[in-house]
Amino acid sequence: MEWVKKKNLKQSFFIITCFFLCAGLLMAGLSFFLCTGLEHKLSGSGGIAISLEDNSSFSSVPLEGNPSSFERNAARILTVLQFVLPAFWVVLSLLLADIVFYNLKIRRSLALLQEGAERICRQDLDFAIEPVSGDELGLLCRSFEAMRSELKTSKLTLWRQMEEQKRLNAAFSHDLKNPVTVLKGSILLLQKGLDPAHPNPKLQQDSLDLILQYTGRIEDYINAMSHTREMEALDCCPVPVGSHELYSILKKSLPILAEDSGKQLDIRQSGESREMEIDRQFFYNTAENLFCNALRYADSQITVDISGRDGFLFLTVTDDGPGYPASVLQKGPAFFLRDDTSGNGHLGVGLAVCRLLCEKHGGSLTLENLQPGAKATAVFKSRNS
Repeated sequence: MEWVKKKNLKQSFFIITCFFLCAGLLMAGLSFFLCTGLEHKLSGSGGIAISLEDNSSFSSVPLEGNPSSFERNAARILTVLQFVLPAFWVVLSLLLADIVFYNLKIRRSLALLQEGAERICRQDLDFAIEPVSGDELGLLCRSFEAMRSELKTSKLTLWRQMEEQKRLNAAFSHDLKNPVTVLKGSILLLQKGLDPAHPNPKLQQDSLDLILQYTGRIEDYINAMSHTREMEALDCCPVPVGSHELYSILKKSLPILAEDSGKQLDIRQSGESREMEIDRQFFYNTAENLFCNALRYADSQITVDISGRDGFLFLTVTDDGPGYPASVLQKGPAFFLRDDTSGNGHLGVGLAVCRLLCEKHGGSLTLENLQPGAKATAVFKSRNS
């Protein structure tokens, strides 16, 4: 029956039906002629005698005389069977043809499709449907498998989009926290400068300048994130700026972030000021993230150094804390990395954002441990180099 399996459904149904119908007609003909012959013998004589010969074969011998009532009843039954048995064999053959056709061509494919549909309803897409034949149901199984594969791809794509959205939300909230803290600190300084008893015009102006600059940063950052679906899609927009200007801004803003921490800050600029093309948003976000990370784990001292050379801007943040966990040094910072169960390591969204921003700017982020402490070096490539 293997050659029948290779046929399509119409051909298979026709072949199986014809085969069983021919067998049924053959049995119907044999039944009809057998009943007719026996009926003629019973109705045309006094009956028949059936005997067993020596060679184990049956023989019938007509008997003389009028048929008995039993013989007449038997003849009537045979007359009915002449028509009933042929119909029975034909119906039985068609029924057997349907059963064989279903089991041979339909049952396994339907079972595969039903099982696949049930697993899809359970959100289980980790399976494959292998066609068992090359007929129309086999093609249906292949189409079903293509649909399952497409559903799995769509589900994975949706999952990646959700994970990317989590990264964006985490980075967005993380990077907004530092500018908001600077704004709050600047407002407090402005209140001190506005004290009628001790007015300080310079403090007032510095606070207003810082507030204006950081509100602009927040606005630019919100605009950038609102048009971005992935962190990797953030646009790098370098503008001409001097390294001393960047140093001056950090000199004002970082102490506000460290206010009431009780830790010593050393913010310095190494070498001469150089004109570079740097994305201010990328640089400030990186500087604040690295500084806040050091501020969280430093024991007493944090050093921030800015220098420019060979077309690169270097930002180095050093602290005297416990250092980076081995997993961060080996794998590098990653979003939602949580290998530090003790709470004494440098990790999390901030470092991952820093690395991404440095790489988008043509640079890199290097992490290393000191004796004691930790050191993070962010490198930005100037666009005009």
